[in-house]
Amino acid sequence: MMITKSMLYAAGLKHGVNPYLVMGLAWHESGWRPAVVSSAGAVGIMQVMPSTAAADGPALLHRAVNLLDPGDNIDIGVAILKHNLDSYHNDLAKALTAYYAGGGAVTDWVRLRTDCRHYVWAVYNAAMMFKEGKGPA
Repeated sequence: MMITKSMLYAAGLKHGVNPYLVMGLAWHESGWRPAVVSSAGAVGIMQVMPSTAAADGPALLHRAVNLLDPGDNIDIGVAILKHNLDSYHNDLAKALTAYYAGGGAVTDWVRLRTDCRHYVWAVYNAAMMFKEGKGPA
């Protein structure tokens, strides 16, 4: 299955998350490659940890998810992002930090770990690239 902008865009709309943010996050996480597995064990397009999917699939989507299925991977990843945005009152930096490093890493911007700051800016910049129509097809 080819990952397209339309899949990511639709997932953003479904979950009430800016579709360009979804595209930027997925691009930064995996380059939209569904089979990529990180050294930490995160899987797929949205780079979701299996333990997170096992807990959050039933909690957020009311079903189990298969991280190797691109549709499921996108669905749970965007659901997690939406949950983070809701939990942190739409504070994008905090929501992305929680996505990247877990809720324990969330703090004020001044004390935020350097790698978390770089992650937030990289995702934001990728989202802007897609919004301006400059990303891959």
